[in-house]
Amino acid sequence: MIYNGKEVPFPAVMQISFFKAIEALELMAKDTDQGVVNYALQLLKEVEKYPELKDGIGSIDQLKKYKKSIQKIGRILFPDALLTNEIKALTPPFYFEPIYTSTRFENIVKASGKEFSYEMKDIDEDTFYLYCCYFILGSYYGYPAPGGGAMKLEIFNKDQGLMRTYKMLINADMCEFIPTKKAIDISREDFEELVDNFGDIKIWKKKFPPNSWIMKGVNIINLVDISLDQSMSSITSNLLVKSTDTFEKIQNSIRSLLNHPKLEMGVITLDQNKLVPLNKEQVRSIVLSKDEALDCKTDLCDYAYGQLLNKKEPLVISDVDYFHKRSESGLSEKLATSDFKSYLVAPLIHEEELLGFMELAAPGRYELNPGTMARLDEVLPVLAMAHKRFMTEDQNRIEAIIQQECTTIHHSVKWRFEQEAEKFMNQQFKNEQPVFKDIKFNNLYPLYGQMDIKGSSARRNEAVSKDLLKQINAIKKVLKYAFEHTKMPAYDELSFRLDNHKNELKRGLSAGSEHKILSFLKSEIYPIFDHLQRKDDYLKKLVDHYNTLLDPDLKTVYEERKKYDTSVNQINQRLASYLDEKQIVAQEMFPHYFERYKTDGVEYNMYIGQSISRDRKFDKIFLRNLRIWQLVVMCEMENEFRAMQKDLPMPIEIASLILVYNTSLSVHFRMDEKRFDVEGAYNARYEIVKKRVDKAHIKGTSERITQPGRLAIIYSQEQDAREYRKYLQFLAAKGYVKKGFEDLELEDLQGVTGLRALRVEVAYAENLTVDELIEAMEGSSSN
Repeated sequence: MIYNGKEVPFPAVMQISFFKAIEALELMAKDTDQGVVNYALQLLKEVEKYPELKDGIGSIDQLKKYKKSIQKIGRILFPDALLTNEIKALTPPFYFEPIYTSTRFENIVKASGKEFSYEMKDIDEDTFYLYCCYFILGSYYGYPAPGGGAMKLEIFNKDQGLMRTYKMLINADMCEFIPTKKAIDISREDFEELVDNFGDIKIWKKKFPPNSWIMKGVNIINLVDISLDQSMSSITSNLLVKSTDTFEKIQNSIRSLLNHPKLEMGVITLDQNKLVPLNKEQVRSIVLSKDEALDCKTDLCDYAYGQLLNKKEPLVISDVDYFHKRSESGLSEKLATSDFKSYLVAPLIHEEELLGFMELAAPGRYELNPGTMARLDEVLPVLAMAHKRFMTEDQNRIEAIIQQECTTIHHSVKWRFEQEAEKFMNQQFKNEQPVFKDIKFNNLYPLYGQMDIKGSSARRNEAVSKDLLKQINAIKKVLKYAFEHTKMPAYDELSFRLDNHKNELKRGLSAGSEHKILSFLKSEIYPIFDHLQRKDDYLKKLVDHYNTLLDPDLKTVYEERKKYDTSVNQINQRLASYLDEKQIVAQEMFPHYFERYKTDGVEYNMYIGQSISRDRKFDKIFLRNLRIWQLVVMCEMENEFRAMQKDLPMPIEIASLILVYNTSLSVHFRMDEKRFDVEGAYNARYEIVKKRVDKAHIKGTSERITQPGRLAIIYSQEQDAREYRKYLQFLAAKGYVKKGFEDLELEDLQGVTGLRALRVEVAYAENLTVDELIEAMEGSSSN
């Protein structure tokens, strides 16, 4: 059997025969109406010349010689009155090649602009094989056919530029199935076995072997245009499946739905009473580009605003030019300058919530009109549901980002929260009073590190002072000119007070100075400026020049501080990103809790121990590995900083520090503050040391322990020093730090005594990776 252009296995062999039609003619020849009798006898005389028309013809290629006779028989089967209305074709049994068609069928084929051939949509060879089996079960054995959905056929319409979809209905009344010697008689048990194994093609082929039956006769094919239903189905399915061309597919489906190949579709959403494009890949707006917006109150005319926002009904503009003349607005202006002459925008409403709007545009006047909405009524609710889904997905992503960036529930401990949440839900299910208990992790070893910007407070104060001085000088220039030309002492008095503020800034920015100066400007200077601008053109220029010096958002000079803030942000972003990337490797060694913070630099906490891991057994070798990892990563981050340092807007130095704490402690999640904290008074000492140690001085000196280009390792027990000396010697051999290190005693801190530090100079060069270094370190230790 030929199917979709190739030979495929099939249960039956085809014999084209018109025996049923001939039998009907023989009955008509016995009718009481002489006119009917004469017509039937005339046709019978025609077909008697070709007995094979009744006995059967094995190949469609042999039908050419019988063309006139087949056309006469076809007119019996297809009444002339229905030829231009119904889409019908006469075909060989299960061979989809028309041998006689209705006029409408013929016109559809001609409109495709190419030679016609049947290509079944969504029907594979096995399913085609099964269709024949179903027919045999029903027509020959009388068993209820177990399945077989409608076949679909796609035919392109060249004039419309659209693909039309048709449902194919097969009428086999003019056909019969004849078993050959190969045929297997289907008992009731066989039928039940086939139904129980409905999708097993092997069993069906066993019961219906290829070429085991003869199908004799012709089929009558009826095509029903289901393009509208197919368009709706296509829109729904494309909205469910995410792909890069989803929007284009939906647009093509709507073009088919509305019979308009040049239709353009867009989507806009509502954001704080503004119409903006939907921020989705491949989704576009017709009237708005990516970063544009239309203010609903100022860019929509009263009629458009009333339709879309008040009534929540479609706005249909059948003639764009006429609409623009009647009601000029931001929307009409954009449409008038476009290539479209008719435009439609319809609200997308889900559960009474206005989510956004679907746009349609066409190049011709009245190609979109109020009647268009009749076909869109079923589409809009589907699009609204999809729009709601997009919004929900975006919100979920936002919450995921917040969860990742703004909370301390690290993935290494998430399993404990999930356990507690499951208990919480079970309590709810049992109608008990659910309580989310505090989550604790015992016997954890902490690691702490920081890369702090050296002298950050002084640098920030210096930057603020410079900006304020520049701002004051610009104000004094205005007041000086005003005093010289008006001789009003009030201007001189204001200049005097500004000089006092300048002297205060030169002595050093103190707490509250910035706020005090800016409040003075706002309350006493700016009202005077408003007066001066109206009084004199040159004064207006001076005030305008002053305003250009101010940041538009902060309303103050923001130059030096911007350099500082930008430098800090760049440092924080690069170092934090680098640390996050390296953490992925560290987690593979052994799961551990990790949190980092961006301040004036980057600091981070790590906790490792058995209670963190659900599945793996903890050994102190993992703590050792993590300490080596920390040393190496700190050196690498120093190199990262050195690489970017020369490109910073402001010269800045950083200083690195590691705190060693060899005693295990307990950590719990504080439900009130949604963060982890150490447990117990003794463990609190660790937190005190973390907060104060970077300000510590070397005992007997005024030198801070943290210095640019050097890594300080703070410890309190000699065994820690011995361990880290080995690490530093090894890192020096591998080129991470320079040879030799200082062992220093620190001054006592408030509440903390007995701290010491190893300090080593960082080597700024390319080095081994963390994995390679740890592997080498372990090999060295085993030897």
